[in-house]
Amino acid sequence: MRNDHIGQNAKAPVDYYMLALSWSPGFCDIQREKYGDQLPYSSQYQCGNNRTFGWVVHGLWPQNANARAVSDHPRFCKGDLPALPKGLLAQYLAISPGEKLLQGEWEKHGSCAFDSAQQYFAKEQELFNALKLPNQKLSRDELFGWMKQHNPQLKNAYLRASRNELFICYDKKWQVMNCQSK
Repeated sequence: MRNDHIGQNAKAPVDYYMLALSWSPGFCDIQREKYGDQLPYSSQYQCGNNRTFGWVVHGLWPQNANARAVSDHPRFCKGDLPALPKGLLAQYLAISPGEKLLQGEWEKHGSCAFDSAQQYFAKEQELFNALKLPNQKLSRDELFGWMKQHNPQLKNAYLRASRNELFICYDKKWQVMNCQSK
């Protein structure tokens, strides 16, 4: 919450969840364009030392079905939280490559719907591992088609995407549902 310009919303209901996946090569290209060889610490694990991640978990976001703006969704429900143990974070770096990312997603989103960071990250990993993901960047329409062809649970779902991200929505029983169009 420290440097977040939108701030806290601990009162918003959790109606469903959005799994945000990021195409890491696209994210890293943007980081390199912006910072050159001086990547910020928060991006070094993901983008430095010739590491090659494909699709990674950006986060699992509790959503308010009546939200009209980002600030209407649950955010920072427990405020700033103590640093998570490095051993816990290390378990999830393969799917969500950055300690700062993991800590931030737990504080901003996970704490609004899960009792512990371990439960939150385990659910992210479960959802991520249940997906077959392409190993290349595709156009939005190609990506949606590929995902639906290779993931039967997504066949009839309305997905969302932005520049380098793919969003898949789940109801409170963790069944795929249509993402709301914004």
